[in-house]
Amino acid sequence: MARERILSADSHVAIREEAVLAHLASKYHDAYREARAEAGARMAKKAKPRPGADGKPREGSGLPVQGADRPWEAAGRAGEYDPHERLKDMDLDGVEAEVLYSDVEAGMSFASLQDGGRLAAFQAFNDAALDFASVDSKRLLVVYLVPIIDIDEAVAEVGRLAANGARAFMLPLYPTDHGLPPYFDPHYDPLWGAIQETGIPISQHVGANDALWQILRYDTTPAKGIFQSLPPMFMSEVLANWIVGGVFQRFPGLRVVMVESGLGWIPFFLGRLDTMKHRHGWDHYGMLEELPSFYWHRNMAATFEEDTFGVSQRHHLGVDNLLWATDYPHPDSTWPESQRVLETHFHDVPQDEARRIIGGNAARIYRL
Repeated sequence: MARERILSADSHVAIREEAVLAHLASKYHDAYREARAEAGARMAKKAKPRPGADGKPREGSGLPVQGADRPWEAAGRAGEYDPHERLKDMDLDGVEAEVLYSDVEAGMSFASLQDGGRLAAFQAFNDAALDFASVDSKRLLVVYLVPIIDIDEAVAEVGRLAANGARAFMLPLYPTDHGLPPYFDPHYDPLWGAIQETGIPISQHVGANDALWQILRYDTTPAKGIFQSLPPMFMSEVLANWIVGGVFQRFPGLRVVMVESGLGWIPFFLGRLDTMKHRHGWDHYGMLEELPSFYWHRNMAATFEEDTFGVSQRHHLGVDNLLWATDYPHPDSTWPESQRVLETHFHDVPQDEARRIIGGNAARIYRL
């Protein structure tokens, strides 16, 4: 594997506040800081534990603590925020390039900024990300935020970012949790048309919706095991919204990558959707011209770190729809042992198929 082209389709970068403020007009600085602080407070409130039957707070509740004692090797490394250190860590791991995700829901925290501040904050955040990527644009592929609250702003920012070399766009995972329409609503069609024209893929990175936050509030297991185990399963809602909602029927050139979703659950869900098309009246209503699985194979892809069962189902999923990732520097990260993990994970996979999954598909989708 060391001789193969290895690309991570899901790694992470921290865009620091000072880097954003360097690109943001000073008149917005206080409002930006306040908005980010309020977003943190809202998250803490969502995680506030439900009281027990006796009315007293449950023990062991609140947000899960990750990395406090650096329990995995990638935790706390400077490569998370320093591009030069990141390249060194990639070299140590034998990874040629990474698709880099910043704060997944950061953009929605800018919503309260007034008098042009919202768009200015989005652009400043994206410009700080462009700075990070500029250290080596062939190896550091940051995924940029799209401001979906205003569609005209979103379309303009897509055009600006595409002109500056962007190769991936990120949207909030659950827009309805923010009071916005689901992505199959025609409200977004001008944005889908603009993104389709660029040929740049949309990213949907795994995260928590309101239902999962409710689960966190009662989860008193060590390390919040119930809460932390469920987000990939909830990605079935995301897949259904894009496919069953008919977005790909209207925009056949659009591509959506489900990030950190894992693979093993997807073949079952696609089979279930295909059955439902015929058994649950979807044909009567003319919902989809093709089977749901057709749109998966043509328009979607998914990333994973370690999923031997999912890889065993690669011919049901489509070898060209699978993207391996290191998830640096998060708990699932394979750093610095990605070479060993790949050797083990793909030992019984034909070399041409392994090459596509560990690098070729990402190179094609992200134009490397």
